Amino acid sequence: MELPDRYFDDIVNGTTVDDLTVAVKELESDDKTDFLQEIEEVDEDIARQVFANLDKAEQANISKLKDYGEEVAGAYMQTEMFTANIEEKISDAIDRFKALKLEQKLENVHNLFITHYNKLIHVIPLEDLLTFDFDKRFDELIDPYNAPAYQYAIDTDRIADVIKKFEEYDLPVIPVLDSSGTLIGRITSDDVYDIISDQATEQMYHLAGVDDDAEEDDDIFDAGRKRSVWLFINLLTAIAASLVIGLFESTLQSYVALAVLMPIVASMGGNAGTQTLTVVVRQLALGDISPKNAYSTIKKELIIALFNGMGFALVMGIIAFAWFGESMLGIVIAMSMVINLFAAGFFGSVVPLALKRLGVDPAVGSTVVLTTVTDIVGFFSFLGLANYILL
Repeated sequence: MELPDRYFDDIVNGTTVDDLTVAVKELESDDKTDFLQEIEEVDEDIARQVFANLDKAEQANISKLKDYGEEVAGAYMQTEMFTANIEEKISDAIDRFKALKLEQKLENVHNLFITHYNKLIHVIPLEDLLTFDFDKRFDELIDPYNAPAYQYAIDTDRIADVIKKFEEYDLPVIPVLDSSGTLIGRITSDDVYDIISDQATEQMYHLAGVDDDAEEDDDIFDAGRKRSVWLFINLLTAIAASLVIGLFESTLQSYVALAVLMPIVASMGGNAGTQTLTVVVRQLALGDISPKNAYSTIKKELIIALFNGMGFALVMGIIAFAWFGESMLGIVIAMSMVINLFAAGFFGSVVPLALKRLGVDPAVGSTVVLTTVTDIVGFFSFLGLANYILL
């Protein structure tokens, strides 16, 4: 399952159905489902044969997990769990656990789930279980109607919300219940880490205007076509920035030094904006920004942008004066630097927040919008100030 697609395809096509069936049977229910879906993408007929070779219980579990959407907790749970009825004797539960481990039917067990008529009552860490009196029953230690609080997820909860619970409470595992409170599965931390890694990768691709699904495919034409969409949008925005430069054609002809310094203003604005954008998008992904503290985030980024803008304005003003011997030219580029970095900080924070409010992934398209703004503001402020001050 960890193989790149180009190797996975060869393995599936070069392995017998019986061997693939053995491989599937060795996995836990959530991995069984993922593995069969991967095989399906390579060859649906092979996937059907492997599925037919599984026993009825395995087929039922896989079908159940496949019915969940990718955004909900149920799609990531496994049905293998260590459970005990509240009326069970503790020593009997421990003996049963030993047998399950010896038969290798359970992996990554951190907690014992106590149930009553299949309803989850309590979650006991294994290390705490060892401190109990083995001759007693669970109901002698736990009141089913007044059990301590524990963290859980509903199968229809957004997986993003479940991940936040893992991070907030440092959970190794979380039980999954259906709408009636019946225990139906669990999600383990290793699966959550995989999800976080996938989301981080997807976010990086989106910030660059790249489709992650296309990049994982071997189809060069498809990957190139999907990249070209954002490149075409970027071309249009670049033309818009060039039109702004065209408005000051006579100014550039009168002052050649402006053409030399102009890219510096745009480049500094673009990089400053990208820094702000990356920070804000990442904080949105982690849930660190809410509508209540959005204003404080914008304010913070504006202060940082203004501070950096003034610092680099002073440096660039001195450099321009030393380079071309024109004091007013140094003032022009310094003022433009402050304006553009301030705009970069503002739009770098506002654009992803606005997209989030509209229900759009803030990582998608933010970079193109931000680059357009910093280029246009940079060129317009620099050439406009030059036209007003120098000519």
